Amino acid sequence: MSEQSEHAAQRALLAQVLSELIAVRRARLLSMLVLALAMLVAGLGAAMQAQGTRVDTVLLFSAFSLIMIGIVCALGAIIAWTRINRDVLDSIASARPARARAPRTRNAGMAVAIGFAVLGLLFGWMLYSTTPILAVAVVLACALLACLGPIWANELSSGDDRFAVILDSDDELARRFHRFTPIWLHDAMERERSDEDRT
Repeated sequence: MSEQSEHAAQRALLAQVLSELIAVRRARLLSMLVLALAMLVAGLGAAMQAQGTRVDTVLLFSAFSLIMIGIVCALGAIIAWTRINRDVLDSIASARPARARAPRTRNAGMAVAIGFAVLGLLFGWMLYSTTPILAVAVVLACALLACLGPIWANELSSGDDRFAVILDSDDELARRFHRFTPIWLHDAMERERSDEDRT
């Protein structure tokens, strides 16, 4: 393999890793926001249901727990927001990021969404006769969680295009990307070639 084609192969692999890193950062931020909203909706539903003629301490404890989880997820979203614009080249200089285990196609994302929707309807049907307010809150929370599948699928499938746009709009990053070689890249290229040879 010539030096030019070797460089092109390295840039292609590096672009793939960087585009996925950018997609994962965005998907994590959106996921944390969705999780925070879902937990807060379910927690508020439990709190409202507990305020009847007889205060239900179990529901109040569940409401408190869900709201605390929602607050933690909101803090996670804030942390994800601070990291979303961190230099992508510096972030992968020492090690290759692990690949995200998440739906990558529209069909896979819709399968996750349908799963959460069915789960929400099932729980809502089971709870409605005894706790109608909580049942509605659970259905709404699961509807929000159903967005997680399409969010990850959309971000991961459009990561390459988004990274290309970033390179086009940032000349300095494009120059750094062209000559940037992290320490793990050569070993990764060797593994890629050995995997191709085995197949």
